[in-house]
Amino acid sequence: MRSVTLGLVLAIAWPQICGAGPRDLPTAGSSAIRVSEDCVEVPREEILAFLPGGRILAVGSESKSVRGMAWTLSSAVTPALRQALTDTGRKQLVPVVIGVAPGVSLTEVSTVVEALGAVISWRDLSSLIPKIGLLIPAPDLRRVVEGLLVFDGRVVFADVQPGARLQNERSAPLCQGGDFQDLPLFDHGLLGQGQVIGLMDTGIDADSCFFDDPDHGVPAVNGASGTAIDAGHRKILAVDFWWSEDWPDPGDFDWDSQGHGTHTAGSVAGDGDVWGSHQGNDGMAPAARLVIQDGGYEVDTCADLPGLGCPVRPLGAMLEQAWAQGARIHSNSWGDAEESWPLNRYTEPTADIDRFVWDHPQMVVVAAAGNAGGLGDNTVISPSTGKNVVSVGALWTVDLNPLCPASFSSRGWTHDGRIKPDVMAPGSGVMSAETDFLINSPNCGVRAGSGTSMATPTVAGLAALIRQYFMEGFHAFGRRNQERGFEPSAALVKAVLIASAVDLTTLGCTSIDPIPSRDQGWGLVQLDRALWFEGERRRMSIIDRLDAFDSVRDSVAVMVDVRRPASFKVVLSWTDLPSTSTADVNLVNDLDLVLEGPDGVFLGNGIVGGVSVTGGQADRLNNVEVVTLPEAAAGQWVVRIRSHAMTAGPQGFALVILGGEGVTVLPEPREPGGGRSG
Repeated sequence: MRSVTLGLVLAIAWPQICGAGPRDLPTAGSSAIRVSEDCVEVPREEILAFLPGGRILAVGSESKSVRGMAWTLSSAVTPALRQALTDTGRKQLVPVVIGVAPGVSLTEVSTVVEALGAVISWRDLSSLIPKIGLLIPAPDLRRVVEGLLVFDGRVVFADVQPGARLQNERSAPLCQGGDFQDLPLFDHGLLGQGQVIGLMDTGIDADSCFFDDPDHGVPAVNGASGTAIDAGHRKILAVDFWWSEDWPDPGDFDWDSQGHGTHTAGSVAGDGDVWGSHQGNDGMAPAARLVIQDGGYEVDTCADLPGLGCPVRPLGAMLEQAWAQGARIHSNSWGDAEESWPLNRYTEPTADIDRFVWDHPQMVVVAAAGNAGGLGDNTVISPSTGKNVVSVGALWTVDLNPLCPASFSSRGWTHDGRIKPDVMAPGSGVMSAETDFLINSPNCGVRAGSGTSMATPTVAGLAALIRQYFMEGFHAFGRRNQERGFEPSAALVKAVLIASAVDLTTLGCTSIDPIPSRDQGWGLVQLDRALWFEGERRRMSIIDRLDAFDSVRDSVAVMVDVRRPASFKVVLSWTDLPSTSTADVNLVNDLDLVLEGPDGVFLGNGIVGGVSVTGGQADRLNNVEVVTLPEAAAGQWVVRIRSHAMTAGPQGFALVILGGEGVTVLPEPREPGGGRSG
């Protein structure tokens, strides 16, 4: 037993929370009911972070006693920062982010670290954990970190956080139908109508023919906190200027002084000469609309997107602004600088995204895996290392046969062994919109671009088509049926992307391992392998639940009838609670996928040579689990989803079942909670 000093941070195991039994959980909106010598009351607003193993970081107080572990400075300093302390060859300025317990004065922290040589880059009080961004001269780094001992027990984390670096004609048919001719989603009128996609990048050339609207002229503009939109603009709802050098009076050159943002915007939703249809170099969702967040561009030693700061500012405000302006997909063709090391970490910006998606479960966040593949394995970058992020790797040009990952495309795994990238898309020689650096000179230029930056908006555009498919009710009967339409969760969109992905080794790429592999994740997105339409054999069944589990060891069972041997693929995806940069393993709530049938029992991600095998151990790292069988035996099969470990709930999930001819998912699956099935 220990007394708790006001403001100290504690790591508490959830069975110590009042009233918690072996099947009870602290929910995201409730608090414990009493205080005793064996438990501690933890209101939701005092939970700072969720940790694996059923632990939380919480604010202590003088009125509480608990068998909690004090969160010392040693616990708060991440492995990456420890490594930086021993790296004598680092750059002159080291970007560091510090988070402190509520009630700790950032002014006091600033005074201490500035006296030791740090430069204050920014302060943030918008979240429960006050944060401060520092630029520390390399010779002073150890002195500054050791100086934080005066706040021992009140530092939640201290981490190295570099600045942000910038990381289509053939892409659409390849990622829809699997060849270079068919466009099955476009053919059924799915071009992204009603979908809004946010992009943080270098801006946009708003008078390019891919985005312009002569009837409305220049789109609505805001600073980093504004939310005004022009709902009548056919393509751009708003342009939000995040760099103080561009706002409040943006000139011609400030709209996109680099061209990267114009190119990525064109890939996701560019719509040129014939509006509302797909022509030539249009984007993946040509009828979708855009919210552009302009991070500016500056060539310096710290960040390409100065509007995001260096170190990168907390990302919740970026996503909140885009959400308020209508975006439900967010594309990010940037990430940690490739010269930072290690690359594959779970950072605080990563946690910001995971937290936002947990709180906004319909927001699909897509991020570039990075362009550090030349450095080998474990080079996927933050924030694409997020659990609730779709991480995208790049293929070489689609003109090459076979299709293989580009040598520059960053490889997995993450630091804790999770599968990243999630999926692949074309990312070499991608033709898309080009800026002429002027805002009042209509133009229609295109150029080629290469990088995971180009693959990322391709997948973001495909995500818009998936959302439209469900919102217009196509999943029920293969045709538009608005009465059956619903807004899918981000977990369901991610599950469909992964379910539709094809193993590149089956397309002839022999230089990589089969799925899931460091090079390709789950493979190349080809939506026609999952989504189906009237007149075709139905091949996809789904369950989408936001609140399926309230306790551990609950389960959901779905019966499947296989009348004759056929292919069978099941994908389970769930939005997990945010973790923290200090954790060794970042999965918090752990679900299990189990497939039982005549061929035996198959566990999620128990895959060898691209095919599921019996035996093995349950996955304890990933919040995506897959079972894939090229030929399942005839008979009755059961798909089970089990809650293995949970720190807080309720916990939802999305399930996608793909079956070959003769595979039928029986109606009325047994499942708790509200949501959708079909």
